[in-house]
Amino acid sequence: MTAPKIEHEERIADVRNALADAIGRARYRDEVTVLTSRGKRVAALVSMDFYERALAALGEERMPAEQPET
Repeated sequence: MTAPKIEHEERIADVRNALADAIGRARYRDEVTVLTSRGKRVAALVSMDFYERALAALGEERMPAEQPET
């Protein structure tokens, strides 16, 4: 069993102002930032490694979104 994930909970408005910090926590410390809106947990910012392992564990594949023409 792996160690529990450290989880930060922050309002979206606050993360918007310090996005680099939240990304750094996910990327370098493998910590999760849970985003809240009006007190509800609505999304989570996780490391790419964690995301890819979660997809594999669920048997799901990534499908890149179509890019708009420029």
